[in-house]
Amino acid sequence: MEPPLYQYQPLQYSDSIRILILHPSPNESDPIECTICHEKLSDGSLDYEAVSYTWGNSGLTHVIYCNDAKQSLSVGKNCHAALRRLRLPEKRRNLWIDAVCINQEDLSERGHQVRMMKEVYDCASGVMVMLNDKVPECRLLLDELAEANYILDDLAEEGTTYLDYSANPVRNWPSAAVVRELETMFKDPWFKRTWVLQEVYHKRLITIMYGSSTIPYDALYLVYSGYTGAYVTRTSWPLPCWLMAQDLPKYTTSQFCLWNRLHWSRQCLASDPRDNVFALTSLVGSGQEELNYLVNYAQSVEDCFKGTAKFLLPVLGLRILVATRHPHGLNMASWIPDWSQTLPLRFNAFHDETFVWEEKDDVFSPTNIEYQKRALLSYSYEESHISPTLHVIGCQYARIVECSQVLQFVDVDDLERQMLQLYSHFNNLRSCLKEESKIDDIETTGHFNGKIYDGKI
Repeated sequence: MEPPLYQYQPLQYSDSIRILILHPSPNESDPIECTICHEKLSDGSLDYEAVSYTWGNSGLTHVIYCNDAKQSLSVGKNCHAALRRLRLPEKRRNLWIDAVCINQEDLSERGHQVRMMKEVYDCASGVMVMLNDKVPECRLLLDELAEANYILDDLAEEGTTYLDYSANPVRNWPSAAVVRELETMFKDPWFKRTWVLQEVYHKRLITIMYGSSTIPYDALYLVYSGYTGAYVTRTSWPLPCWLMAQDLPKYTTSQFCLWNRLHWSRQCLASDPRDNVFALTSLVGSGQEELNYLVNYAQSVEDCFKGTAKFLLPVLGLRILVATRHPHGLNMASWIPDWSQTLPLRFNAFHDETFVWEEKDDVFSPTNIEYQKRALLSYSYEESHISPTLHVIGCQYARIVECSQVLQFVDVDDLERQMLQLYSHFNNLRSCLKEESKIDDIETTGHFNGKIYDGKI
């Protein structure tokens, strides 16, 4: 018979958090036992590691035992696996892991803890990144990473602080088999999760666990760079890895800063659409307090996106329309961006505060005075949270008559193949292609209606 369920007690102070003390066991199959205690971030003696992982399927749960096994707590499969891998054979381990240390049923507490997430990870002695615990065959990659780590250790002993990879390669380019295994690792869901961005931003004390192996960040980058500074994979260096060592751009307003972060994380995923906004609040720097009020799990997805639009609109004006991609099925005005979508957006509009659209005919350019007189923006809302209304008066530039089906790509190679086939069906581009043999591939042409692939647009 299972012991009674663990009962969360309210956190008493503004900087209170819970710490999970993971009890040791030499036997991997033993049940997970822990103690959950309340601590204050302001306590200088507080020592813990923060865990970064993916929640996975919330329907698959396991039981852990708390407070001398007198209480039980259900956790997700991935959380349970992470605790099992982190458990030491003879020593207790202090951890902060969101699924256990936040009362997920208390929406008020959940929002408050999310608002202080940056401090939680900043105060940790290290961040444990948990990739797949059951990895495919990757021995060649792990051996290559071990060699790269030896190289880094040797350079550190020599006092080398900078390595010109291209002029002085320290090892041969990784083999094709190693590159394939690296591509496989980059497909782990952790690299696409929105929440991990703020968990690892500027956190160089990071341990990456892949299966039972530990991967140093610098060794991973050295292999990815091919020891020469030329990247070896067709997959880009994952955004979370990039953020571990790089600064995000800074802007003059919190609004544009959030706008920029929303674009950076466009391809990242979250099980709760609201987290596509909430997870970014700690990445706007000193302006975080201006938008902490947005983090509210009591509101609907639509209210979250409306509130985000209200926050952005006074600074962005009409530029906010760049983030609107149709269709969406949410109950809100069509011009309000749906931040759960992952369709690509125009880069410059999110990264250059002074960016304007320039057309050949400056009648249609936003820099044209007459155009500005015809494009009027009205923004007003009351404290009662009435949705903002965007009024635009302008002229019709073009009209979309028909659309194709949605194109789907398995990988980069499939994208390249389908794009070549798409271009071949436009008469003005056909002459530029050398892939004439693929023009009649029915697998791709089936996506387009007759008018489009006859070149009549």
